[in-house]
Amino acid sequence: MVRNCRKQSGVSMAVLADRSGLSQPFLSQLERGLTTPSLSSIYRIAEALDVTPGTFLRPPTRPGAVSHESDPQVIRVNEAAGQTAQVLIPGGRSTLMEAYEHRFEPGRGERGWFEHPGEDFLYVLEGEIVLEVEGEEPLTLRAGQSAHHRGEVPHRCRLAGPTAARTLLVIANA
Repeated sequence: MVRNCRKQSGVSMAVLADRSGLSQPFLSQLERGLTTPSLSSIYRIAEALDVTPGTFLRPPTRPGAVSHESDPQVIRVNEAAGQTAQVLIPGGRSTLMEAYEHRFEPGRGERGWFEHPGEDFLYVLEGEIVLEVEGEEPLTLRAGQSAHHRGEVPHRCRLAGPTAARTLLVIANA
């Protein structure tokens, strides 16, 4: 999918690497199906090619459908951490909203700082996490609590303690 979008945009791999900040060898492996991109890489590639991140995620069976897939798409959140996210709404068919269920497992590394267009709504389903937004005091959230912030401001979430956590992240795009 990345190769098709890149070629349709008339962008060389070297230019895509420069625009996205990702290495050319990584992009080559990605285009050949030898590696899977993380959510942060998907956003960087989408921005570099001026497409929605959902372009690179598996869409639901039909527009507006509730996904009941037995094999949901699970992606890494970033290359450094083993943390994962299940894609609930990939954002490709509707550029208004994306949704992910994030799992935070102890000892799997911390997520890097992330920024993207739109606004985030974060709801803690299980456990306890710390939401860090650049320029603001860290906010500890427990199961049943929520927060929202601008996506353009660098942010990240991390475990607050030694037990696993799960969150629902909904991104509203302008």
